[in-house]
Amino acid sequence: MDLFISITLTIFIIILVHHLHAIHLRRKKNLPPGQYGLPLIGETLQLMSAFKSDNPQPFIERRVARFGLIFTTHLFGEPTVFSADPDFNRFVLQNEFKLFESSYPTSISHLVGKHSLLLMKDGNLHKRLHTLTINFVGAANVRDHLFGGIDSLISSFLNFNDGKIFLMDETKKIAFALTVKLLMSIEPCDWTESLKKEYFILIAGFFALPLPFFSTTYTRAMKARGKVAKELTLVVKQRRIENGQGNNKKDIIGALLHEEAGRRGGRVFSDEEIADFLVAILVAGLETTSSSMTIAIKLLTDNPLALAQLKEEQDKIKAKNDNGKALHWDDYKSMVFTQCVSQLF
Repeated sequence: MDLFISITLTIFIIILVHHLHAIHLRRKKNLPPGQYGLPLIGETLQLMSAFKSDNPQPFIERRVARFGLIFTTHLFGEPTVFSADPDFNRFVLQNEFKLFESSYPTSISHLVGKHSLLLMKDGNLHKRLHTLTINFVGAANVRDHLFGGIDSLISSFLNFNDGKIFLMDETKKIAFALTVKLLMSIEPCDWTESLKKEYFILIAGFFALPLPFFSTTYTRAMKARGKVAKELTLVVKQRRIENGQGNNKKDIIGALLHEEAGRRGGRVFSDEEIADFLVAILVAGLETTSSSMTIAIKLLTDNPLALAQLKEEQDKIKAKNDNGKALHWDDYKSMVFTQCVSQLF
């Protein structure tokens, strides 16, 4: 009985302290109106449940109706201001590193790494790395160095023997293989399969409660993150050796090492920094790419006229390139309707 009373009082005190702290935070920081939910957990469970459902909108709509387009909540262990105001969101993005500083919840920061591009607070370095990445995937570099490899890699994934496939799973496989090739010039193999397995465990941690002692998903994600970072660091070390021997490959690691060599006396990247940068691109690029591919196919299936027009355009190119010949850059440039479709995503 005494134990029950003790536990009850402890829980009551935790809840009371949590709500008093929430009120203090809101007053001290002049935060928008809102609610903090349960102690420690906040409203994380409601958010996770909403985004795993077919319709996540009610989570936002209920709070917007009660508190307005900008409201305060508590997500992934931290007080959070949530904006559903497009104009305010645009203002924030346009003034990043000026009036606003990008940040992520601590739990997510641990998963992507302290040197990640997603967490970088050095505006000049962020711009330098962002420009390097954009230039690498620019039209000229894709045409001259990447296009043929991308075509053959994707083609290797399009031989489906089973009558039924899970589209999202297949697009994730394609996106992962393509991203790894662009990052470090490694074709699909046992090593990439092992890396992919750990990567998907890592990704699951982004949607788990950040409580290491209570969430096995988050704990496994942190362990997977360590394995992924270790493997990528080994790749970077090997590439430094190869680069010193004059073997500089046309990929993201090669671009980083080339950029580093061109800044004599300037700031160089540590192996850990490059590994974190690679993790960030994997995290940021893979999920968005696979989701966009899946949505594009779904919407084309729902729009027979657009699908027929796209198929007609592709069939003409296929007829011209008989005997399974690889696509050329001119073929890609002639895909007028296909490019219109892809630009929607």
